[in-house]
Amino acid sequence: MSEHQRDRSASWREAHPEAFAELKRTWGVIGHSSVLMVLSLSLIGTSLTVGYLHLSGWLEASVRLGASLAAVGYGVVGLWRLVRALFRSVRAVIRTGRRGADRETHVAAAEDNLPEATPAAGS
Repeated sequence: MSEHQRDRSASWREAHPEAFAELKRTWGVIGHSSVLMVLSLSLIGTSLTVGYLHLSGWLEASVRLGASLAAVGYGVVGLWRLVRALFRSVRAVIRTGRRGADRETHVAAAEDNLPEATPAAGS
């Protein structure tokens, strides 16, 4: 990575700490949600393989129902956390972009309102 690219990315982080923190949190939530999804899939597999153990009817039904409910629960929680984190990240980036546009507008308006330089008397 060139020195210019390194300076540019560091300045964005410093200029937009809220958006950067939200994006960083999103990566953590994506990892956690992935773990929940894998756990959900393993519980689905457990539910499907219980039939091969030849347990008594009520025990097999109870284990399948419990594993299926847990799989659905973990899947829903993982998906909800993922969608919420992505929504927050997009919202933070949009908010950062709006603030940047507002700053540019204020700077341009301030430059327009600056008084013209008057020549010194006696020149």
